[in-house]
Amino acid sequence: MRTLEERVLKDADRAALAEASAWIVRLHGPHRTAELEAGFRAWLAASPENARQFELVTETWDAAATPVPGVARMGHWQNMPSRPRWLLAAAIGVLTIGAGGWGVNSFWLNPSYGTGIGEQRVIRLSDGSRVTLNSNSRVVVSYGKSQRRVSIDRGEAFFEIAQDASRPFRVRAGDDQVEALGTSFVVRREARELTVTLVEGKIAVSSLTGSPAKSTQVLMNLSESVILKPGQRLRIAGKGVKPEIDAPRMDAVTAWRRGEVVLDKTVLADAVAEMNRYDQKRLVIDDPGIAGLKISGIYHTGDSGMFAAMVSRLYGLDVDDRGGQLHLSSRSSLGSAGE
Repeated sequence: MRTLEERVLKDADRAALAEASAWIVRLHGPHRTAELEAGFRAWLAASPENARQFELVTETWDAAATPVPGVARMGHWQNMPSRPRWLLAAAIGVLTIGAGGWGVNSFWLNPSYGTGIGEQRVIRLSDGSRVTLNSNSRVVVSYGKSQRRVSIDRGEAFFEIAQDASRPFRVRAGDDQVEALGTSFVVRREARELTVTLVEGKIAVSSLTGSPAKSTQVLMNLSESVILKPGQRLRIAGKGVKPEIDAPRMDAVTAWRRGEVVLDKTVLADAVAEMNRYDQKRLVIDDPGIAGLKISGIYHTGDSGMFAAMVSRLYGLDVDDRGGQLHLSSRSSLGSAGE
């Protein structure tokens, strides 16, 4: 008679088995990246049970004669216990339907895409739409029969939407949503502000809760839908701040796609924050008295050193490279140059 242990997977085993199943599908999917492979190696090394379950799943694929392009078989793990047939069947079931929230379907049907600091990435979706991710950004794609949805967790993305009247395209950022049909626009989500800029076409920005009072997010929800025209930008700031619509320079809004940062009388504090989005070597303002200096010009993303040198020459600032950061401070002779 089989023991209870033989009939029921332990919770830890079940979770590791489900995770292993998800990893093997992601690794042989069309969106395999170096970032994904690094995440897999970290997961594999985190626990001996992870390695054992991945070996089991690999054996399951082989037993089912299912090819796994690009996934090398794991070597035989020392002291790995033999697996009964019921466990092999359980693994096949996990590969088919997923389990415990870590199932294959969640990874396969709702893939996520991200970029690190200084990276950009173009994602071509199955319907022909394209999403260009800016530095340090992350989105999750969820396509269904009745709608196409992308959630932006952080950062900035430029959307170019393929027309499909039967399936509206919606972008969610916190409690706010952008709906578009055959259009292009930019969504930028930061800790305390959401901006939506329409480049071409027509979009509607609305709240998902319907009431700002119900929001527990940092971002303020809209009380009603806002329709934007090409060239307009909607800015949704912190609670208690009324959303605003303006018409920024479009070349400045999309400059990051050309590897540029366009500044137009931007205070130094904001200019530094913008440059820091693209470079691991961060700029630091040591002297609060210079934070309000106005900066204009076109600068290359990921080149904080050149930015610091230019600002130093313009305003006579000191630049101190220490601890992997560029520290900006004033000199006693700081004048009003550049005002």
